[in-house]
Amino acid sequence: MMEFAVALQDWLYRTLTTPVIEGVRGVHDHKRKDGSDYPLIEMGEVSDVPDDAHGALGGEHVITLHIWSRSPGQTELKTIMAEIYQRLHDVGVDINGPSTCFSLVEHTQSLEDPDGVTRHGVMAVQFTIRKLES
Repeated sequence: MMEFAVALQDWLYRTLTTPVIEGVRGVHDHKRKDGSDYPLIEMGEVSDVPDDAHGALGGEHVITLHIWSRSPGQTELKTIMAEIYQRLHDVGVDINGPSTCFSLVEHTQSLEDPDGVTRHGVMAVQFTIRKLES
């Protein structure tokens, strides 16, 4: 349900920044050209799949989060990902409009980038939305 895309992104930003996740220097909705602010969270790709049922409009909205770290090893990356999971998995989402909305972390993955220094975490967060027809 694309009509709630901006509201979901706003909710996601607030949830990831209040309170600040320890050590995270920024949450962005675009790729950063400057690599000086690691670790950071990037709100990336979005998919939207309508799933209307009789009497209720709805769908699944998936936002991919990218977590970037340059700390040696995987501890920093995995610690940040664990905090994000706690904030986003199986949570009721409070945005105006839909009758119900909740989030679920679909999957997580941690990777080492080809530069041998940067760690890259990927998390797909699914938002299930239902809006009762008036």
